[in-house]
Amino acid sequence: MAKPKFYLEPRPSTDGVQAINMFYSFQGRRLQYYTGVRIEIKHFRPECNSSNTIQPIKNIAPFAESYNKRLKEMASAAVTIVSDTKGEDLTVPYVREQLDLIYKPQPPEPAPAPEFRHTFISYFEQLIEDSKTGKRLIKKRGKSFGKRFTRNSIKNYGVTLSAIKRYLEYADIRTLPFEGVNKDFYEDFMFFCYDIEQKEISTFAGFIKDIKTVMMESKEPGFIADDFIMPSYESDTIYLNSNEIDRIANLDLSSYARFVTHQVVARDKAGKNILNTKGDKTYKPEKVTYKVLDKCRDLFLIGAYTGLRFGNFSNLDTQSVSGNFIKVKQIKTGARVTIPIMEKLKPVLAKYPTELPTLSNQKFNAYIKLVSELAGLTDIRIIKNYKGNIESETSQPLYSLVTSHCCRRSYATNMFNKGVSPMLIMSATGHKSESNFLKYIRTTDEQKANLLAETFVKLGL
Repeated sequence: MAKPKFYLEPRPSTDGVQAINMFYSFQGRRLQYYTGVRIEIKHFRPECNSSNTIQPIKNIAPFAESYNKRLKEMASAAVTIVSDTKGEDLTVPYVREQLDLIYKPQPPEPAPAPEFRHTFISYFEQLIEDSKTGKRLIKKRGKSFGKRFTRNSIKNYGVTLSAIKRYLEYADIRTLPFEGVNKDFYEDFMFFCYDIEQKEISTFAGFIKDIKTVMMESKEPGFIADDFIMPSYESDTIYLNSNEIDRIANLDLSSYARFVTHQVVARDKAGKNILNTKGDKTYKPEKVTYKVLDKCRDLFLIGAYTGLRFGNFSNLDTQSVSGNFIKVKQIKTGARVTIPIMEKLKPVLAKYPTELPTLSNQKFNAYIKLVSELAGLTDIRIIKNYKGNIESETSQPLYSLVTSHCCRRSYATNMFNKGVSPMLIMSATGHKSESNFLKYIRTTDEQKANLLAETFVKLGL
């Protein structure tokens, strides 16, 4: 039987290094096989093919010993494969395939990556990201169906997710699978919110609403929505009547150089709270000029005379003011509202012909309390609190309770008390249902009775 022979690749290379090919003729067939060995031309011995003792590669060549051993074993393997194969199976492709199995083994196929399975946290994070990019759209039937989520809605999801992560850290839970979002989780999370973080009922209810939304969208079959009870609550936030708003409007803040001092939380350069040795927040005095308070007061009046949410009235531009109306697209709902401009609002808008005032919500809520105190809103109010799901009452001066949300609530309540139809008020506030609108109204039973009596007189009843 003829033996395999070795030849240099006939095609020249640019670096003077040539591949060695093995040729083997058997039963009228001829195999050409690349050995994987490359050497300089000067190190090859062509006489190896006519001698049983001369090796293909000279001993002075780099790796000569290992290369010659490889070529000898390869030639022997080719002869063995041919001699052991009978009949129609003996073909050139078959011999090449068998040699490849020995000298050119394919790396094993990588094991398939384990199928990724979301945890509750990773799915919640993905849901938030999809809401930001617009991949996730509103599915609730109504005018917003198919639209993108608002910035505030996405922000609320983030607040809920942060609370859940704090709970997991507190409970030393590293992973929260979907099946872990069950009744036990609800009860433990409720304890954490009420007893550890002293959250209000309304805050906890918002968390539960978001958790149920995430679980329903995940379509996990084991989730029992009825175990996640959203507690009902009635907020005890205040409103300012027309006389109290007039006192704020009539406050003289024209001495812009004057200032008031109040305490604010001390923060470092990174914006983090500076804590004392006991871990409590520290405070520092801040001077606020009448000029800043004047701007804050005007912002409050814009809100109290339009019924807009803070996000809208604090970012209102002059282009939204058209004749005797303010036309604006609400940030929270995306709905467009047209609001008639009250006579009391016109002088406020006239102060800002090119650019209306603006403040952050945090600064507004701090400064409007200073304005309200200067305006003499010092009456004591009894306020119900629901911290940690425990009802309590506190006595606080009225000015300390004034916030950005008082504007919208005051607008709705004052209009209602003056006998304006709820339907017309809702056209300005943008409320879609009368039940939600009526939650804004802070009217006593006596006021309602007087209003009904006045309506009787007008109707001749």
